[in-house]
Amino acid sequence: MGRPGGPFFEVAIFDDNGKRLGAGQVGEIVVRSAMSIGEYWGLPGKTREAFFPGDWFRPFDVGYLDGDGFLYYADRAGDKIAAAGGVVFPHLVETAVLRHEAVVSCGVVGLGEPGEQQVVAAVVLKADRTGSTELVEEIMAGTADLAGHEQPSKVMFVDELPTVLGGAKVQRQALRERLAAQP
Repeated sequence: MGRPGGPFFEVAIFDDNGKRLGAGQVGEIVVRSAMSIGEYWGLPGKTREAFFPGDWFRPFDVGYLDGDGFLYYADRAGDKIAAAGGVVFPHLVETAVLRHEAVVSCGVVGLGEPGEQQVVAAVVLKADRTGSTELVEEIMAGTADLAGHEQPSKVMFVDELPTVLGGAKVQRQALRERLAAQP
């Protein structure tokens, strides 16, 4: 996404506790400038939620900074999965799954109780491909570069994903509800 556009605009990456993370570490994108200091009119609770100490505004997006200070967007913070091994950002898992040549689309959600959620990948295959145990294993193997808790514990083949913007964005809440209702 680039670097801050001026000397009076700061960008950093924080963990869930408001601790600054280093280069290459994925966390919540925060910004600080004269334009981001303020409050939500008549909503003190929302104001408290929107800021970390030190006037760092939380747009509730996730990403990382590289060693040169360039910002990379990863996901919406509200879409994160609370797995047993730690936080999982669905977009990063989807990117790994989409590298498989048989996959045309993918949506990743967490199923189960927070802190113990399973990472589940719902996959739409190309028209000439059929789901199989072998294909599940291939797709899972393609996520080996992710941390263990980020790798899908389950791959499910679906005919379509609930999307908006002409298919550009998976509606993760609708997908989560649909997958949770299946046996």
